[in-house]
Amino acid sequence: MKQFCIVERDSHEFHAGSKARNDVGEILTAQGWTALPVHRSQGKGTPDKLKMAAVTWMDWRGVAKQLSPGDTLLVQYPLDMYPKVSRLAIPFLRGMKEKGVQLIFLIHDLDSLRGVEGNGERQFLELGDLLIAHNQEMTEYLCERGYGDKAIRTLDLFDYLLEEEPTACNTQDPWEVVVAGNLRPDKAGYVYRLGQLDSKVRFRLYGPNYQEGVPQVGVKYCGQFPPEQLPQTLRGGFGLVWDGDRLDCCDGVYGTYLKYNNPHKASLYLACGIPVMVWDQSALADYVVEHHLGIAVGSLEELPRRLQHMSREEYQTLCQGAREMGARLRRGAMLGRVLRAYESSKDEVTE
Repeated sequence: MKQFCIVERDSHEFHAGSKARNDVGEILTAQGWTALPVHRSQGKGTPDKLKMAAVTWMDWRGVAKQLSPGDTLLVQYPLDMYPKVSRLAIPFLRGMKEKGVQLIFLIHDLDSLRGVEGNGERQFLELGDLLIAHNQEMTEYLCERGYGDKAIRTLDLFDYLLEEEPTACNTQDPWEVVVAGNLRPDKAGYVYRLGQLDSKVRFRLYGPNYQEGVPQVGVKYCGQFPPEQLPQTLRGGFGLVWDGDRLDCCDGVYGTYLKYNNPHKASLYLACGIPVMVWDQSALADYVVEHHLGIAVGSLEELPRRLQHMSREEYQTLCQGAREMGARLRRGAMLGRVLRAYESSKDEVTE
């Protein structure tokens, strides 16, 4: 019985894909899993979709030929492919399932949480023997969707592999807040209102699609960097996990999604030893507070008061929690824990 994992690449292997996805492949191969490459979508438009339909069919036919009864295959869901094209993998996955292959789906994203149906989500996930969810809220959602008969384990946080510990990221200044991620106005409109907050709180922005306009007091745009370089450039005393248009809550499609998902930026901050600030209604809030990884607030307007009343000892406790969790994330401990627990549960059943 062998263990395999799908890794997604394009025709130029030097091209960087999603760090979260790449890290999963690296963690598994380091633990002895065999990587099976498939292509990811490379462009846009009908010609590329037609080309990738043929490529995807051939990729998954090749994958199916390599697996035998009793083998395990881990697939990262959704596939990094056009949704309609990715559904070409379903018959091959179903065939593997029927011949006794154990299927694990590690969930990165669920379109149904955004009200999008018809992308094959149910057809994929109903084939899984194990579903790896972000957190307990996502697990409960999956059970409500009819997957309660499956093994579901929570990742809690995405791993964030780094060869060495970044040493200069945490400035030890809780009033200096990092915001990393896509700064597109329709996703992170709140960043264009940060200047309305008390200027004692200073924000450093990192990421693509920032629309520079009227300068905001206390807000500095620091540029855009590849994922592998970002840990060397981040500087701040807290990392902010927030989405939507408003300062007083996380709203809209992206803000509401925080009630179910674990943003990869939280792992970035913690891997850099920086404690986090999260929305108190987000799925991460309880975990962050319980493990002393940061603070949860209902509104960004609370920050001056929260920081004013935070003692140096309290802040250092959060920094220590971030450093300890960061060490786990940098070595891939979160995914390793989930897979070990699943294997142990299977062994108990067979004994």
